[in-house]
Amino acid sequence: MEVPNPFGLTQSRQLLNEECERNSTGLPLYPETKGFLKLVPEVDPEKVGVDLFRQGFRELAQILPKEPVDHIEDIRIPGTECEIPARVYTPASGKNSGGVLYFHGGGFVLGDVESHDPFCRSLTNASGCVVVSVDYRLAPEHKFPAAVDDAFDSVVWAFKNAEKFGMTRGIVVAGDSAGGNLSAVCALKCRDKGLALKAEVLIFPFTSFDVVSRSSVEYGDSLFLTRKQGAWFVAQYLSRVEDALNPLFSPALANDLCGVAPSLVITAEYDPLRDQGEAYADMLAKAGVAVTSIRVRGATHGFIALPGVGGDVASMIGGYLKRVFRS
Repeated sequence: MEVPNPFGLTQSRQLLNEECERNSTGLPLYPETKGFLKLVPEVDPEKVGVDLFRQGFRELAQILPKEPVDHIEDIRIPGTECEIPARVYTPASGKNSGGVLYFHGGGFVLGDVESHDPFCRSLTNASGCVVVSVDYRLAPEHKFPAAVDDAFDSVVWAFKNAEKFGMTRGIVVAGDSAGGNLSAVCALKCRDKGLALKAEVLIFPFTSFDVVSRSSVEYGDSLFLTRKQGAWFVAQYLSRVEDALNPLFSPALANDLCGVAPSLVITAEYDPLRDQGEAYADMLAKAGVAVTSIRVRGATHGFIALPGVGGDVASMIGGYLKRVFRS
C-alpha cells in the first residue's frame, strides 16, 4: 500500500525493496543507496516548514523492517529542566549487560524515538546491550544548549540507574549526525565530571560548522544532506552566531581531548560531514584516545536508514561494543 509523504513523493515499503533488489550486490558499493536516493527528494526546509519536515522524516522510518526485541519500555527520565521521554530496549540476554545511551540524528530539529526505532532495535540485538533511545528537546522551540542538557542529564541518570535497568557492565554514548555531536559533547562532559564512559560511538557526526572541507563542497548540493539544509538546521538550533564557537556545539574546538573515552567513528564516503568526522577521529587519536575510524564506501549521510545497510552497521557496532564490554 502506498503512503503519501509530506515531502511530495509517493513512498512505499514495496517500492524501496524492489529498488534494493534490482541493485543489491552488497558492500562496498551499497547499491541500496541509489534506490533510496531515488525515493527521497531534496527538501527545502524553508518552504516545507518544521512540522511537515518532521512528519516526513518520521515516515521514512515506517518503510523499514523492525526486528523483534525481547522487551521495550517507554519511560521518562527526570532532567534538570524537564522530564525527558526515552525508550528502553532490553535484549534477550537481559540483566548484566552494557548500556548504550542513543541520541538520534535530525539536525537538532527532526527525529524522535520513532524515527530511529528500527535502528535501535537492530543495535540492541547486535550488541546484546540495553539501549536507551533519548527523546531530547528539539529546536527551534528549544534552542542550544537544551539538547545538550537533556543528553547529559540522561547520561547521569544512566549511571545512577545502571543496576535497575541491567546496565551493569558500563555505559556507552552513541548517536548519528546531530546525535553524534551530542555523544561527543557528552563524552567531553563525562571526562570533566569524572564519569567513566566505556566508549563513544559517533556515526557520521557533526563536530563543527563546516562549509569549506572537500567533502562539504563536493557532496553538499545533491545528496541526502545538503549544505543549505545544514545551515538551516544550525540557524534553528543556535540563538547567537558566537555559539558556533562553543565546544558544547563544536566539540572539535575543545581545547583538550585527552582522557576522552575510547571512540568508534563511522563516516560515509559521499557525506558532506565526512571530513569533519574523520578530522575529529584524528584529533582524538593525537590526544592519545584509542580510536577506530571507519569510512563506509558508497554510502551517503543517513545510511543507517537503508534496509540491509543499517543492519550491517548495527552488527559492526555490536561487535565493537562486545569487545568494549569484555575488556
